[in-house]
Amino acid sequence: MAKIVAVVNHKGGVNKTFLVTSGADALAREGLDVLIVDFDPQAHATALVYSFTEVPKVPIEQVLAGPASIASAIITETRIPGVHLLGSTLKLANLERELLYANPFNATRLLAEKLALVADAYDVILIDCPPSLGLLSANALASADLVVVPVESGSKLSLIGSDDILAFIRQAKSINPKLQFGGAVLTKHDGRKQVCRIVANEVKACFGKVFETALPESTDVRKAQLVGKTILQLDKDHTVSRVTVRLMRELMPKLDLVARRKQEELTHAE
Repeated sequence: MAKIVAVVNHKGGVNKTFLVTSGADALAREGLDVLIVDFDPQAHATALVYSFTEVPKVPIEQVLAGPASIASAIITETRIPGVHLLGSTLKLANLERELLYANPFNATRLLAEKLALVADAYDVILIDCPPSLGLLSANALASADLVVVPVESGSKLSLIGSDDILAFIRQAKSINPKLQFGGAVLTKHDGRKQVCRIVANEVKACFGKVFETALPESTDVRKAQLVGKTILQLDKDHTVSRVTVRLMRELMPKLDLVARRKQEELTHAE
């Protein structure tokens, strides 16, 4: 059965989608079978992994609404070899509103029920959550084994609302007792800057668990996104690529995941 990781923060611009997409690439290069679930109505992961111009024929909102099977929605031909995708569109936001109006309590387990049908086909499932602590994020945490919170290192404003995130995770455990807090991930980090060092210390004090590996700031991250590539596909020897691989290797033991083959043994389209 797949290990499911929800990447959540109610703030935007903290590299959630980067962590999911480039992280998925790094895990696939370790020989793992990976599924990305784009659970953000902005559908940025779908655009990066699938297409900037075409929407999925069967987006995840159709699966949750009932008429479509999850198997029919999984996109196997993506830009990242070894990575499959459950894509979304802006209509996912409409579905969230409908579910909240109809029966918000019963709707919390919808995603978990659907993912259980395909979990044995993957080693790890990464969920890209929206920048909110609403029903979609609640569904993600109700499905997950582990939750990871990316936090922007270069801004003290990034810690505002951290108590809300931790309270949200505690609430999720009431309906998903297996959920564990994997830790915060510092993003856009520059250890040479005083503000980053200050925020890093405050993140450790606030969240308790923080990944040792921090993602650095780099304009090449945006460059890769503009051309529809992960940072590893843009340049596998880039500093951020190496850091991403190191971060995923730090994540894997938390999920009891073991690489099946070495990165250099995989054939990837660069």
